[in-house]
Amino acid sequence: MHTAAALISLAFAAAPARAAMTFVHQTPLDVVEARAEGLVRLSFEKGLFQGTGSVESPVVEVPAPFDDLVGSWNAETPKGASVEMDAQVRQGGRWSKWFRLSRFSPGDSESFDRQEDGAGLVETDTLRLKEKADAFRWRVKLVSAGAREARLVRVAVALADRAEASPEPEAFAAGPWVRELKLAPRSQREEDPKVRGDICSPTALAMVLEFWGVTKTTPEVYQAVFDKTAGIYGNWPLNVAVAGAYGLSGHVARLPGLASLQALIAADRPVIVSIGFGEGELDGAPLKRTKGHLVVVVGFDEKGDVIVQDPAAPDRRGTRRVYRRAQFARAWLTSKMGLAYVLGPRLPFEAVVGVPTADLRAASRAPQHADAMDFRRLTQILYGERVRVLEAKGDWARVEVLDQPHPAPGGRWRGYEGWVRADQLRTPSGPFGPGLIVRAKRLEVRWRDAAGLEETLTLPIGARLAARSSSGAASKVVLLDGRVADAPTAALRPDSAAGPVDRREILEAAALFLGDVYVWGGRSSFQLKPGWGVDCSGLVHLAFLAAGRTVPRDADAQFLKAAPRRRSELKPGDLVFLTESARSKHVNHVLIYTGGDGLLESRESAGKALRTTFAERFGAALDKLEDGGTVTDLTKNRPFKRRIHFGSLLEAS
Repeated sequence: MHTAAALISLAFAAAPARAAMTFVHQTPLDVVEARAEGLVRLSFEKGLFQGTGSVESPVVEVPAPFDDLVGSWNAETPKGASVEMDAQVRQGGRWSKWFRLSRFSPGDSESFDRQEDGAGLVETDTLRLKEKADAFRWRVKLVSAGAREARLVRVAVALADRAEASPEPEAFAAGPWVRELKLAPRSQREEDPKVRGDICSPTALAMVLEFWGVTKTTPEVYQAVFDKTAGIYGNWPLNVAVAGAYGLSGHVARLPGLASLQALIAADRPVIVSIGFGEGELDGAPLKRTKGHLVVVVGFDEKGDVIVQDPAAPDRRGTRRVYRRAQFARAWLTSKMGLAYVLGPRLPFEAVVGVPTADLRAASRAPQHADAMDFRRLTQILYGERVRVLEAKGDWARVEVLDQPHPAPGGRWRGYEGWVRADQLRTPSGPFGPGLIVRAKRLEVRWRDAAGLEETLTLPIGARLAARSSSGAASKVVLLDGRVADAPTAALRPDSAAGPVDRREILEAAALFLGDVYVWGGRSSFQLKPGWGVDCSGLVHLAFLAAGRTVPRDADAQFLKAAPRRRSELKPGDLVFLTESARSKHVNHVLIYTGGDGLLESRESAGKALRTTFAERFGAALDKLEDGGTVTDLTKNRPFKRRIHFGSLLEAS
């Protein structure tokens, strides 16, 4: 068995040095530190900002150096209104000037004349730097059209390091991405001869728009994306801006590899990607060679080869092509550094919790006061945990908590669902590196800001970070906003369910909560009310997570997943389940077996987490009990009958 230190070393060794990452800002927390002039902040349901004025992002620290930047945005832009995006970078501790990227206005969009100085230059829509940068800022200017106000919904910045060696394509494994999304094919060669050699981007965009229910003719799309300054149809931010004007959400992205494409295909999202190749380098392509061409990735076959709709085909009957995996990877990752348009509806989208602890609630309203026994609290979500945002309502989001498995109708499993304040969510950026889980009860990470002042963030057990580097006892980790912080290596473990679990780690993690207050729906060691703790199943969930295993959230769900155990088979770290009553089959309490006659639980009637024994709790030692038998629960003023079950989530069925 690997030691925890060895596993951490392996995780840090896998941390990528390649700077191919995308920062997306679309939640209130993403822009909480942005400085706006003349604009009104909007509720999460409506977007980010509205009016006439400008908004400037805070400094965005980047964990790896970059020398290539592409910006994009989504906005509601009435005729006569406009949106412009600028960017600024930090090189060697100094900030560059503001570089103008592009401006969108319906029927009158443009890039700007060539801008170049010692820091870098803008080539139409891309900022190329002459030396590496380690931070950036974006600025967006909105101009409304009278009473019809422009509304900003999303801003994104895609980064790359042109000098980094391109990765080899990941080894292929079959999955839900072995499929083909059905797009109505379009060929740019069937359009006006004057432009058909230049409109691969809007033709690809028209196919994806139609996939999402927005049917426009190809000429309508290429006229809408036209960059009048450069005289081109392939301006990256302008194509995304047009998609936003048609009601979609999306951004220009730097995707790190084919696995990212596979995940998007599995999520029913076709992806427009940029490729470049020489003669003989992409078998089956309708072009012999190209410095830059756009295709739509629509799936993968059983061998892992890439299925695309290629608008350069002579006619729409021939747009479907299958490109060999390694050749496609070179054409996309090596030549174009993973450049892509990621487009689709605004909802659903994946987010992460950006505060130490957030309550998941039954309704979209906050409690009047803090209460440990607030029955409207369904569970708690921790820093870095993933959610799928399903619905927006004012300043609230209805989400599915992806890291807390829960049974659903039809025998399926899905994440917990409920409402969370949108200002507690952040759009995931990166990728930054392999995942890590906090295994200490509380972890204080530290970093220095641009002025050299130390800042700290306290995180609960179970929170998630990304690995950057390690030097023994001290490690560098990446926070959700891209900042690099210091943390003790011993307080971390890889976020992976691979390999055996050390049962002692489960017991040690559970013991950290002894004496803490019982909290209905509680699942955090660090929350708004000092001294609060967890409920019974929250204790189990966190103890297993700290030991490297994700298990269901609630006691009944844990029971459903557990492998039954006879009394004689119980091992420390196995679980003891109790039904509501002797007649009920519904499990509503769970305890952790610690060995001998010992148990550890968070008990509602005691109001805290504590150690106990079978004899103390039931009036009978373990050797007198059998799985499925009736026991007398002595923990309340009036003893009552329940059924007891034994199970293991380490050898789950």
